[in-house]
Amino acid sequence: MSTLAELGRIRDQLGLAPVDGLIYLGIGFLPPKQNAIEIDPHRLPTQEECYAVAGLDVVLVCRGSLVKYGTVRAITSRLYQSRPRRLQLIDLDYKRIAFLKMAGIL
Repeated sequence: MSTLAELGRIRDQLGLAPVDGLIYLGIGFLPPKQNAIEIDPHRLPTQEECYAVAGLDVVLVCRGSLVKYGTVRAITSRLYQSRPRRLQLIDLDYKRIAFLKMAGIL
């Protein structure tokens, strides 16, 4: 079971959500934040597992020099389709931030 699948189970069965509705997802590492989950770049969560972030503010963090573009594109696409409240991508290596979805904008 992926970590996003576990998040989905907690949200569905227990009715719990991350503090402030904010979650950090690190591709290949665990971000040093509260409410952080590490995503294995070689075993990305399925589209169904990504629905666990629906309605949340999601900050996806990566190291651009270590993660392939296709991996970043695949996970951002799945997360975006899961209808998060906000979706932000931060590349720590290239010091870039992309706002992929702002609150209230479909």
